[in-house]
Amino acid sequence: MTVVKVKSGACGFVSHIRADKVNKREVRIEIESDCESVDDLGFILQEIGPLGMKDIISKGHNGNRVLKAASEKLPHSACPVSVAILKACEVELGLAVPRPVSIEFERDSENQALS
Repeated sequence: MTVVKVKSGACGFVSHIRADKVNKREVRIEIESDCESVDDLGFILQEIGPLGMKDIISKGHNGNRVLKAASEKLPHSACPVSVAILKACEVELGLAVPRPVSIEFERDSENQALS
């Protein structure tokens, strides 16, 4: 089982994503979140059932069921949860190594904060 904790940023919501391998090519997702929309996304992904390789590595909303469901359910397109779900799936299926991912805001050349 692969577990990922996502701190989404300004909203302050924290989500826990669990990816559990069903077989060599499929993974099941469970999500617990402070965000109602993310919880709803988790429910949708559970109803879809196990995600296969194509569901995880396909590009765009048409071929990727996680991104499609996220685009329909999450209120912000920049929410990092959908990417975290995909990363958890990749790690659980051995398609990626478990390395930290981050987005950090830095000051621009005029020393003004971006955030």
